[in-house]
Amino acid sequence: MSLNKVFVVGITGQTGVGKSTVVKTLAQNGWLILDADAIAREVVNPGTPCLEALTKRFSPAILFPDGSLNRQELADMAFATPEDTAALNAIVHPAVIEVMTQALEKTNSPIAVIDAPLLFQAGLNRICDQTVVVTAPAALRLRRICERDGITEAQARARMNAQPDEEYYRSKADKVLINDSTERALIEQTKRLCEGWQRD
Repeated sequence: MSLNKVFVVGITGQTGVGKSTVVKTLAQNGWLILDADAIAREVVNPGTPCLEALTKRFSPAILFPDGSLNRQELADMAFATPEDTAALNAIVHPAVIEVMTQALEKTNSPIAVIDAPLLFQAGLNRICDQTVVVTAPAALRLRRICERDGITEAQARARMNAQPDEEYYRSKADKVLINDSTERALIEQTKRLCEGWQRD
């Protein structure tokens, strides 16, 4: 849906596909960029309703002595069972959507970009006019993740296997960017998308 006449684009995809390159390219237009991961960290700052709800649902043990969130402790509890994970998402995702909606209502940017690995899982696609998935071959993703994060192939594979497969994203997205060659090629694909949005 359009908010305040803003055309809202959601960017998503698996780890290692090159989402950051796409978002950096879009940011060069001066458009509003909303980073879902960054906002998810903000909504659990000390004193927020979100952190209070998490503490009540899980345990005061998720807090450091200064009242800030112990993310590792929360992760250990929240990912213990599917029910616990669902409870975490039910608390955090609506808070993230609320912050984004407020930002979209206030902006004068003609186009806004939501950068969200969990775009569909969090329901953020509901506030988008168009969704774009970035894809890349598994072997390339594996190499990029290892180089980017300085981790072993086994660790990288574990991260890859924790996410939905490529078809999950393709089946839900409006547009697909295929990152199977150079960074320059991905940038050119992204620019062509931009031109289409600006014409529309």
